[in-house]
Amino acid sequence: MAANTLLFLITILSLIIVPGPDMLYVTSRALASGKPAALKASLGISAGYLVFTVLVAAGFQSLFLAEPRLFQAIRWVGLAYLMYLAYRLFFASGMWTSEDEQQAPADTNDLKFGFLTSLLNPKGMLFYFSLLPQFYVPEVMPFWLYALVFGMVASLLCLIVYYGVGSLVSGPARVWLANSNNGKRVSMLASLCVFAVGISMVVADIA
Repeated sequence: MAANTLLFLITILSLIIVPGPDMLYVTSRALASGKPAALKASLGISAGYLVFTVLVAAGFQSLFLAEPRLFQAIRWVGLAYLMYLAYRLFFASGMWTSEDEQQAPADTNDLKFGFLTSLLNPKGMLFYFSLLPQFYVPEVMPFWLYALVFGMVASLLCLIVYYGVGSLVSGPARVWLANSNNGKRVSMLASLCVFAVGISMVVADIA
């Protein structure tokens, strides 16, 4: 069980640190509005993954195995959201806040958008419904308890890593982004990265 747990931790950390929609959203909000925005975005993302944790514990992965079209439909909704997120980033004004500004833009709800970013992230969905059960050892505990424990550990690691990254990039880089041209370039780059992630998932799904 100890070896299995270690393997699980290595796997989930490897997936978390690979730049994806979650990481990009947290870093973009940290650069825009500092650590408070990074914390809210990270909490929202972790909360989204807790939803997957509960669904796996309740046995929903069996439903998706029985009805693969339902799973595919949810995946396509997630891909559509990624494209929407890329659109928002691409057409952002580039007016990032400077060090002496305390408030995020009024129309930004970091907790909500962080929650939606993870909840509609096909990569996260695939991990919880497909990869998480692979580390289960039947002799140790019931599956529902295993799913709750390991799922919550994964969500906690997401919170720690994403907020840590957000805290690191919200210092000098945020001052640099007070220049609207620099902010626009970063927003567009983040947009293209999210768009590339979405396209790669579409290609993988079709192939």
